[in-house]
Amino acid sequence: MDNNLFNLEEINEVLDNIKYRNTQRKEIGDRVMILDYSSVTHMNGRELDNEQDEEMQFNSTVYFIVIADRQNYKFDAYYTIYRQDLIIVNPFTKVKYRVNSGHVKLK
Repeated sequence: MDNNLFNLEEINEVLDNIKYRNTQRKEIGDRVMILDYSSVTHMNGRELDNEQDEEMQFNSTVYFIVIADRQNYKFDAYYTIYRQDLIIVNPFTKVKYRVNSGHVKLK
């Protein structure tokens, strides 16, 4: 049985690929869309759950609003540690999330 659940070469390729990172500065009040869900967590640091967090399923009509920037939370995603520097909120459900700013783009 293979104990390595992840292909580290594949993961490193994705992490190093600039197209998965958006370098535009995001500020409070900006509308954003999520490009990469790997660094998104609930405000308490809990990982997303595919069944419970239906609004986080990829949907090009769902957007979020930046309500805090320059944050410094760490999220250990097993294969890497993300710096979550934004807090975003769904304007309809009012649910807040933490995310790495490179994983969202301006809408």
